[in-house]
Amino acid sequence: MMKILSMLAFASVVVASCSNDSTTNPGPSITSLSKANMRPDSAQGFLYYSLDGDSVVPFSKRTTNEWDICMAFLQDGGRTRQINIFFNSGTVGVGTTKAYVASARFELVTAADTSKLKTDDTTTTNRIVSIDLTGPGVFIYQPTVRHTIVPSPDKTIVVRTKGGKFVKFQFTSIYKDAVPSPDELTPLGYYHFRYARSTTASF
Repeated sequence: MMKILSMLAFASVVVASCSNDSTTNPGPSITSLSKANMRPDSAQGFLYYSLDGDSVVPFSKRTTNEWDICMAFLQDGGRTRQINIFFNSGTVGVGTTKAYVASARFELVTAADTSKLKTDDTTTTNRIVSIDLTGPGVFIYQPTVRHTIVPSPDKTIVVRTKGGKFVKFQFTSIYKDAVPSPDELTPLGYYHFRYARSTTASF
């Protein structure tokens, strides 16, 4: 009899546990990826990338809403003076992608502030990713460190894609093979980046 009662008690605990689990709200579904040596074609000028599809979008589809972010071809040999990064927002392109730059490290961005999301623009002053390489932008020119350009570790781009997903995105290098100590002769314009895509505004 005692054995039967013990088994019934255990079954009650199992049923209660299952019941509690079924009422728990699931957390966000997060996908994390990184890309290396993404090189735009010099003739085409830009590389188009879909954050929803985790893939390069063909140049022939540059006038569609299939891409979220595009990255400009960069000149080697110290000739690069600005880095053009655009989002397919409707003003740039025909899409609905919006974004903003958070002044925080990638790991510390845990949620998207939807009030800061904005439409990109071709005008210098209204761009989401500033072309300013002197400090406040996503990229920093280092004249005293072999005249190199590095992504700021304290800047993270937050994006809402055309598919309604939220992404935190960070460039990690723009040099071939992401060499740790590049100089002015290191091949430039090879984009390395990482991002985390979430089904909600939380990461």
